[in-house]
Amino acid sequence: MDHPFRGQGGLFALLLAFLSGVFLGLAAGPARPAASAVLLVVCAALVALKSRPLAVALSVAALCGALTAGRIPLVESSDAAPYLDDEVVLDGRVAEVRLTDSGWAGTVDGAAISSPSVPGTLRLEKVLLYVRNPDRPVSFPARIRAAGRLHPVRGRGNPGEIPREMTAMAEGAQYALSTDASRAVFVAEDPAAGGRSGIISRARRRTGDWVRRHAGTSDGAVYLLSLATGEVPAWSHPMATLLRRTGLAHLMAISGVNVAVFHVMAVFLLRVIIWSVRMRHGTPDLGHLPAILSLPACWGYVLLAGGPVPAVRSAGMITLSVLAWRRFGVRAPGLAWSAMLFLTVAYAPLSILSPSLLLSYGATFFLIANFTVPVGGERSGLRGKLPGWVRAAAIASTVAFFGTLPVSAAFFGTVPSGAILWNLLFGPILGTGGVAGASLAVLGGVFGIDAMGPIVRIFTAFLTFGLSTLDFASGSGAGCFPVPPSGVAAPLLATAAAAAGTLWMMSRGRKPWIAPVAAGLLFLGWLHLPYAAMPEREFSFTALNVGKGASHVVSFPGGGFFLIDCGSAVRGDAGRHVVLPFLRGRGIRKIDALVLTHPHEDHFGGAEAVLAAMPVGEIWLPEGVPKEAFGPAVSAWRGPVREVRSGFSAEFGGAGVVVRAPRGGTGAGRANESGIVMEIRYGGLSVWLPGDVEDGPSSWGAAGRGEGERRVLFLPHHGSPGADPGGWASFCRPSAVVAQNRNCFDGGNLLPSGQRFLLENGAFTVRSDGRKHTLQQGGRAGGWKILWRLT
Repeated sequence: MDHPFRGQGGLFALLLAFLSGVFLGLAAGPARPAASAVLLVVCAALVALKSRPLAVALSVAALCGALTAGRIPLVESSDAAPYLDDEVVLDGRVAEVRLTDSGWAGTVDGAAISSPSVPGTLRLEKVLLYVRNPDRPVSFPARIRAAGRLHPVRGRGNPGEIPREMTAMAEGAQYALSTDASRAVFVAEDPAAGGRSGIISRARRRTGDWVRRHAGTSDGAVYLLSLATGEVPAWSHPMATLLRRTGLAHLMAISGVNVAVFHVMAVFLLRVIIWSVRMRHGTPDLGHLPAILSLPACWGYVLLAGGPVPAVRSAGMITLSVLAWRRFGVRAPGLAWSAMLFLTVAYAPLSILSPSLLLSYGATFFLIANFTVPVGGERSGLRGKLPGWVRAAAIASTVAFFGTLPVSAAFFGTVPSGAILWNLLFGPILGTGGVAGASLAVLGGVFGIDAMGPIVRIFTAFLTFGLSTLDFASGSGAGCFPVPPSGVAAPLLATAAAAAGTLWMMSRGRKPWIAPVAAGLLFLGWLHLPYAAMPEREFSFTALNVGKGASHVVSFPGGGFFLIDCGSAVRGDAGRHVVLPFLRGRGIRKIDALVLTHPHEDHFGGAEAVLAAMPVGEIWLPEGVPKEAFGPAVSAWRGPVREVRSGFSAEFGGAGVVVRAPRGGTGAGRANESGIVMEIRYGGLSVWLPGDVEDGPSSWGAAGRGEGERRVLFLPHHGSPGADPGGWASFCRPSAVVAQNRNCFDGGNLLPSGQRFLLENGAFTVRSDGRKHTLQQGGRAGGWKILWRLT
């Protein structure tokens, strides 16, 4: 049976060949010209041998891809080295940002990096930007000047995470800058500037001022302003949080859905105007004009909002569909989708790795597939059509949710379980009402029509009521739940299965909505399989890479789990984004003991997220340190708290836990020296955890060694040279040494050790069955690092 994507296999084959050439060119590095020459020879040979046209076209597409890779601006690591891990000043332009749990994330274009200690300026095409705790709205696009630390984009290498190197490639950035909102200044683009950007900037400024003057500052007004001008509210704004947790965050940005709604409304209004003119003057039938005349208005709306990429893609697909329909009499949404995807990837090949592209094109694919296949006759009359409209809306919400669920869950780690219901009930209301109100606000703001103020206030009140109702009905988004980390393979296979199943069912004339639903449910089931597994029979100890700070997970034979420290909440919220995903990925439902070694935020900060999400049997704290010193979450905890000191020991599943410090009266007034120092023994394995002590190995006591004992030493204070790592290594005589980064092994501080591991290279795990011991490290995605020239 015919379907919207039939006959487009050749186009997708060319796209795959082009992308293969791009990645081949990136992998070749300095040898890229040679690789391109080889592909050129292959093309010439195929032409000379009069091969099939498809084979020649594929080889030419691969050659074009390799040449395109040469246009991607990559900075040599030696040029950027003087600016790395040091305070720098960044200047550039931010087109748009997205909301995250800790603030804003975006990309700075045309970035200039300067440092007081380095002469000159480093020019970077793009830099990833992370702004913590933004406390005021900003209208984008905007210029930015910020102070912070520049560092290469590096993944943490923890199990199941999506490599940051991959997302950096999608943005075209090799480096990232993290800063606090108090150290960043955003300046709206100069309205007095000439050219198109100046005209758009002035119009956006007038519209924003007009909306604030007439609509106020209610939730509905903030929502309306985001749709009218692209102004992003503060990440902590209650409305922004609500829409994220209910799966409606796409309504707050000027996304593809909003552009489609705007186009439909523009067509409807033009049809009403033309109909009224015909009724009065008897003009010819001009029914074909509204769809075409609405296109300039659609693009004007997109450009006024700063041209966000999803909106541009949607406007492009609408334009291609309308022109194909009016010019050739062909309704070809599938062809418009494929053509727009091809153009997007040809212009920016690495955007194929972007969650924005995957989500927008994925949702559109499943919507086109499900609403361009005939499913039976349609009844006449409003009463007869209404059930069909409700059913179509339910199917649209379902296929868009399940079709994109693997990608959204993989990148964002959460699933708003009520997203289908809230999109069905509130999506049309908030979407249509928001776009209608934003259209009137733009009209009133650009042309200064104050008479439209009362109408916009009515829309604002309507939107505020709708948001309040959503908040009440959803319990403030209570149905949003986290999922275990998926890695790359699971969402890739699930999405491919959903797409292939959809095409297969369409080709046989069946309703294709079952394919994305089944694939999404199987994906969720796959992620949660560890919860059904039997308890492990072996001992394992995993040190997670939480950046600044520490966090260790101990799994005892037969069940039972310890969590030793939780990383920082201030820097990246390690408890929420590293510790909890790892625990869920292992199928851990309960922590028997949470050990907080000392009252420094980079060790206890993540406890707030852990205590809120998972039951904890008891908390261990160092003797003499009040629990109030470990933050409000621990202070408010009403479960059992055990204060431990040197000499305390316990046994779990055949493994022994021995507390070596603190000793009574030592380290008074110093958090590091009054912290918990531990040893964990299992069979012939001994894991040493000196914590952050800096007084050397004197705090350990006797270091008697059993026959055949294998020791793993975690260097104190993350391997800081001031914590006497050499003295600890000589005292312990370990089989393996673990430090946070290479600073402990460079610059004349080399430690004598059979093996050394750096947590900056990924999570480190020790496994033992009591006799055999294995050391493993999940390194970062080496392939992505090579492709993107990352150190």
